[in-house]
Amino acid sequence: MDIALTGRHMEITEAIRSKVQEKMELLDRVAPENCRADVVLGVEKFRQKVEVTLHANGRLIHAESVTNDLYASLDLAVDKLDRQLVRFKEKIRHGHASNGQSVKTNMDNNLVENEKPLPSLVKTKRFPVKPMSLDDAILQMELLDKDFFLYTDPVSETLRVLYRRRDGSLGQIQPE
Repeated sequence: MDIALTGRHMEITEAIRSKVQEKMELLDRVAPENCRADVVLGVEKFRQKVEVTLHANGRLIHAESVTNDLYASLDLAVDKLDRQLVRFKEKIRHGHASNGQSVKTNMDNNLVENEKPLPSLVKTKRFPVKPMSLDDAILQMELLDKDFFLYTDPVSETLRVLYRRRDGSLGQIQPE
């Protein structure tokens, strides 16, 4: 597994680098071949945050954890990733979401121990996606009192998703 390690507001020491390498090697038993991991370690006051994003077979699998101890955060994030990877492999093995089409099977038979079934789609909503500036999209999202808003960027003519982050600030998703 190829690991890209980044530190935010902290220096990555050799001890930290080796601990991350050791923990990520535990995922090799369930991770697909040739996957890449982006690991971001950050310090914010007394909070030690670990974010791990795996790029596996065209899919992104993300886990993050925040505690008062960097190594505990790393352990929790790797445990979350391990559970997600097991579920991902089960989905592939049983034909779920292999090419955008779902195969109907009895989800209860395919559950990994202590895992919840995936939620089912209960509603589909349609609305026109209009070209608008970022400021207009923010205003529209606030007027609708939603946590996300889909719009088209008028310059690049691509879809964008504006969303509210857990800390209350806004984020934007741009397709590549």
